Amino acid sequence: MSASKDDKTHPTRELDFLAFGPHPDDAEIGCGAFLLKMKGMGYATGIVVLTEGDMGAGTPPVRRREAEAAARGLKVDVFEVMDLGDTRVADTHEQRLLVASMIRKYRPKIVLAPYFDIIPGRGRGHGDHIAAGNLVTHAANFAHLEKYPASGKPHAIRKMMYFMVSPFERPTFIVEVDKEFPEAIKAMSAHESQFKRTDRPLFFPTRLEAFGRYFGALIGAEYGQAFFVADPLKVNDPLKLLLG
Repeated sequence: MSASKDDKTHPTRELDFLAFGPHPDDAEIGCGAFLLKMKGMGYATGIVVLTEGDMGAGTPPVRRREAEAAARGLKVDVFEVMDLGDTRVADTHEQRLLVASMIRKYRPKIVLAPYFDIIPGRGRGHGDHIAAGNLVTHAANFAHLEKYPASGKPHAIRKMMYFMVSPFERPTFIVEVDKEFPEAIKAMSAHESQFKRTDRPLFFPTRLEAFGRYFGALIGAEYGQAFFVADPLKVNDPLKLLLG
């Protein structure tokens, strides 16, 4: 098991947002339009993929090329693929060390991970998604400890955000992505091995667009991406927050 098979990009400054996806395409699906919007606002963004997705359709080299193309479409500053093992992501000490090392390397203010509190099963909660939510959370928490034996200097993130919130769950907040959603869908189309499959004809882009429009409708927008945050949010001006 290695921390990474690819280390081509280095941020010129600390990242504002770093999203961890269990497989190639997950972060793009869950928060791709959001990352694109944040990049447009001048923030530094990145994606780290925990596995090569080798148990599904496509081969690791193919999935890597597709993911790199999608990352370019989302204009992220950092993109990296780890090899924790598809279907073998687990909230273990060993994997926490590897993820904490990534967090120390890129030093993000906010870390994004899959929403973890979901019923497991096909079409609901993938085991790697649930495990990744817990794994990344603990790794981010431990990354600030001076004696924690991960590589790199200790780093304390500011907040955790969780994506891939089910339409049946109540998110903490929804971000309007009217402008960015079509561009994110275009970037995600690079994942041809996943989205041009005859056994999933309605998933891409139909289902993703339906979810985007559903969350958008809840906030009076065309498209939205939903997030869960465990900590209370500090608000100085409720009027601005509530009336937007």
